[in-house]
Amino acid sequence: MKKEKHMNANSILQARGSQSGFTLVETMIAMLVLVIGLTAVLGLFTAGMAYNQSHGDLASRATTYAQTKMEELNALNYVDNSSDTTVWLPAPTGGPAPTGGTGLCGFLAANGDCGGTDPAAPVNGFVDYLDFQGTRVASTADWFWMRQWRIQANSTANIKIITVRNTARRSFGTAAAPFTALVNFKSRPNTT
Repeated sequence: MKKEKHMNANSILQARGSQSGFTLVETMIAMLVLVIGLTAVLGLFTAGMAYNQSHGDLASRATTYAQTKMEELNALNYVDNSSDTTVWLPAPTGGPAPTGGTGLCGFLAANGDCGGTDPAAPVNGFVDYLDFQGTRVASTADWFWMRQWRIQANSTANIKIITVRNTARRSFGTAAAPFTALVNFKSRPNTT
């Protein structure tokens, strides 16, 4: 016959004694590790929020300053070929027969264009520079924003396509410098 084991209260307490739960010291060490981990994660979260806010601010400014240039160009006459668009107020240069400005490139032939939006190759007369706050600067050494524009005529030369690109000199952090490109159509007024 088999011997049956009877468990009594003493044998249960003895069995539990060797398998006891966490001690207070173990609990404190686990809490310390948890607090250190959460602190590191909160630090990353805070840095990420600050980076996103500053990069978003730059992207918003890029759009605002590009829109301002677009409005300046849209205010010009369709056939203007003499206003200096690199200054504010874009005004005809020279005396009675203004020269030196680009305006909207006058009468462009079908599919013709002038200016450019390549940040590596700014076209004189189709670029201006702004400081961080959006104020025009004369020296190219002091700029934070570079605004460039290009005027194109469509195939019938009745519509001009105006493209304005605003590029930041640098960005905060490791992301690429923000830029905005806007495109607008300006039609020739009916002369009949």
